[in-house]
Order: sequence, then structure tokens, then C-alpha cells
Amino acid sequence: GINAEYGAAPEPKKEKEPEKAPEVTGPVNEKSVAPRLGLARVLGLANKDIEGRKSLYNEVIELESGLHDPYIELGELCRGTMEAVDVYDKFPFSDNLTFDDAYIYGEMVQILMKLEKYDDPRLEKSLIGYGTVMGWNSLDSYVKKLENAFKTKLLRVVYCAVNKKSAEDSDVQQFFKVKLW
Repeated sequence: GINAEYGAAPEPKKEKEPEKAPEVTGPVNEKSVAPRLGLARVLGLANKDIEGRKSLYNEVIELESGLHDPYIELGELCRGTMEAVDVYDKFPFSDNLTFDDAYIYGEMVQILMKLEKYDDPRLEKSLIGYGTVMGWNSLDSYVKKLENAFKTKLLRVVYCAVNKKSAEDSDVQQFFKVKLW
């Protein structure tokens, strides 16, 4: 136009009005496991919002309590603390233990032993669970620590449970004598 011919400033462009969001008319999707677990993992990659991640993991646990991953990953957020033991202890273990179960039990054992919580009832359960899957010899370093702490009653119970033997068995009695349990 004429303004452009004479070097005048062009007329200012009108700003667009922001578009309105469409109204929600359909049903809202139900909460589901995969998106929440995925979001918690992505937030973990960014090292952001630990409390938000904990909340997402807890939602996943509520939705599908038998899934190992949220317990393991939430426990790792609380690494090395009794809060992690509390998380792992909520897992609904079945009678047929798996390596994933052994991992959770092993984490509980490691934390309780490191914090010297030898009288915590979850230690016995965790030692038995871990030893049942991984074998008695996998408990060797823990057995030595418990022997040094004079926790022979605990060791007897764990030994019998892991090896599926009665404490009254003559071979077991002999083993206990040799070990001074």
C-alpha cells in the first residue's frame, strides 16, 4: 500500500486470539500401569521430582501389586534405608519363589544387615526367602556376621527352612554342634 511506498512502518499485525481447548465429552481413561511406570522411569532419567516418582510407583503398586518392578525401583529411590525395607516388605510373595523375589529378599537382607537390625523379624523372612532361591551358600557372609553377633537361634531357624529340614533331624543336630549353634 501507500505506507510501504513512502517508507512508513507497516501496520501492526493483529495477534491471534488463543484457541479454546475443546471440551471433554467422552469418558476419561482409567489409571493404568504402563504409563505411570514409564513416567516414573523417565523422571528418573532426568533426576527430577523424587516425591512425584514415589507417588507414581505407589499408584502402580496399588493397580498391580504382584509386579516386581515398581517395588524394586521405588526401593532403589529409598536406597539403603528402612523406608526401602518397608517398600520391599509390602511385596506379595508367593510360595513358588523366583529370582525376582530373591532380588527383593536380597535387598532387604543387605539393608537390614548393614544397619545391624538383627532382631527385625523381616530379616529372618528375607534370609529364608533369599536362601531358598539362591541356596544356603549364598548366605555365607551374612551367616558369619550373625555368628559374630551371637544370633544362633535365628541361624538355626534359617538353616532348617532353607534346607527344608527339621531341627530335630540328627544330621542337623550334628551340624549345629559343629557350628556351635
